[in-house]
Amino acid sequence: MKKLLLFLLFGGFALSGWAQVNVIFLRDTTRLNLSVTDLKKKYPYALNRVIVKSGASSEEKGAFATQSKLFMETINSRYQQFFTFTESNKKRLPVLGVMLQTEEFIRPDGTYEWVLCSFKGRDLTNEQEGKLIQIIAEWYNQHPFPLKTQTGFHWGGMTMLGNIPQKRTVRRGAGIISTLEAAEKTTRPDTVKMLAFNQLDLIAVPEIVYRFSKLEELDLSKNALHELPARLTADIPTLKRLSLLYNVIPDDSVFITRNKHLQALNLQGNRLTQVPPSIRKNRRLESLWLGNNKLKELDGKTLRRLHRLNDLNLYNAGLTQLPKTIGKLKHVRVMDLYYNKLTELPRQIGRMKRLEQLAVAHNDLKELPLSLTKLRRLQVLYAHHNRISQLPDSYQKMTYLTILDLGYNWFSVAPEVLAALPSLEELDLSNNNLQELPRSLGESKRLKKLYLRSNPLSGANAKSGPYAPIIQQLEANQTEVFY
Repeated sequence: MKKLLLFLLFGGFALSGWAQVNVIFLRDTTRLNLSVTDLKKKYPYALNRVIVKSGASSEEKGAFATQSKLFMETINSRYQQFFTFTESNKKRLPVLGVMLQTEEFIRPDGTYEWVLCSFKGRDLTNEQEGKLIQIIAEWYNQHPFPLKTQTGFHWGGMTMLGNIPQKRTVRRGAGIISTLEAAEKTTRPDTVKMLAFNQLDLIAVPEIVYRFSKLEELDLSKNALHELPARLTADIPTLKRLSLLYNVIPDDSVFITRNKHLQALNLQGNRLTQVPPSIRKNRRLESLWLGNNKLKELDGKTLRRLHRLNDLNLYNAGLTQLPKTIGKLKHVRVMDLYYNKLTELPRQIGRMKRLEQLAVAHNDLKELPLSLTKLRRLQVLYAHHNRISQLPDSYQKMTYLTILDLGYNWFSVAPEVLAALPSLEELDLSNNNLQELPRSLGESKRLKKLYLRSNPLSGANAKSGPYAPIIQQLEANQTEVFY
């Protein structure tokens, strides 16, 4: 055990040329005569926080007090990197599904002086703990924090080490078959409406599916399929919904015959880098999910031929821009563009006249286009986690907008136009840099929920500050205010 402890304290130093990282168990701090209290005094907390002592409260300024958005974006990015690192080292993990809790103390140059660890959720042996700490130490040595400070800082976090393989979700009900054995044994294939062949480790579409003459839904998600064969759309003329979620299908292996029956197609989480051209052959397709691929671009010419498309999912699709032809999607009501790399939205998006819900959160947008005001049916707009700092007055034309999420943006003044949105019921302005609230906001009659958390004007003193009358007026109108 002594040799193990020496490795935990000093082993990481040999892995890189950076300053030494001490990765230890939180429980060992007392035995090592290490004061966590002294470390927290030496390294201020990363963000502002309210400290309560003896019934009195005071605000502690964090090392990233003026860069909270940048800091949280960096933290989120590092969680993604850590997940990728542990997944690539999954075979080395002695157990899966262990919750890791850390206290990190980071020097001004971004290197780690101390990382205090504790494991939760599983009973571990000393050997298992040692192997986990070794992998964690490698991560911290290879990935210094990218933002520099004058004083250094500390930060606490929690994440999972290795995902536990999910238990298979078995669909049951009248007209549903969930196993290959049951599909082979049934004497009434004409009564089967759905085959749920998800999570069966399939590498090809089983021949048995073509036995079912009245099949309406086929779920082949979370297998290892390398191809969407043309026979699926050619030989099953009743098929309406097809899911190939999380397989390994590349661009050149999506084969679809011309048909008028398929209504919903899910190709999320495959190996696509483009919109498969054969998708346009689904003339009555209403729902298309292409998220969690790495699309180099969005082929608007292919999509515009889907005249009935009303649900388009491009979540985390790697997009850097949208084509101008996006405006041709006249029937789309719901469009999901979460977690892409968009820096702007084309003005032609305002031609999507039937759009009711638009999600552009977690992008790099600096503004929302004026043309959004032409979307008179738009009811829900998620634009959080961007770099938006203002809204034009013309947005008051969005008369049906009921939910607007502008959290984690760059607003320092809440736009006056927010109070002029006649149908707005839920507004999120959390985690901006709000210094001012418009007086007119207190007169909003329809507003049911207002989120103001993590802004300079919120916190423990919100109801005694200059905007207390606005908050009180809203609460008197039965608006819930979260500050």
